[in-house]
Amino acid sequence: MLFFARDFEKSVSFYRDMLGMKYIEGWDREDDKGTLLSTGGTGVIEIFGEPQGKTYEGPSPVAINLALRFEDVSAVDSFYEELVAKGAENIRAPKDDAYGHHSFRIIV
Repeated sequence: MLFFARDFEKSVSFYRDMLGMKYIEGWDREDDKGTLLSTGGTGVIEIFGEPQGKTYEGPSPVAINLALRFEDVSAVDSFYEELVAKGAENIRAPKDDAYGHHSFRIIV
């Protein structure tokens, strides 16, 4: 997954610190900056940001949907509680969805 972040530091912090993704590498050049984070296995999230002194002026994302696989429902509930304790804002607490998932919604 690749995206341009309006708030680069907040986005990196969410994926790295809240979700626990591992830092692979990053760069901060005159014309851009970015970070690669491992989602586990072969998955990578690449976050781009504006260089120092510049402000992102692109479109705002409405939402980013991220699917993670857990061993059981209680692990999803625990993960949700951990994210809220770290500062995520609850939009919808975990519940069983009609299509078979157990999911929640947050804003960070």
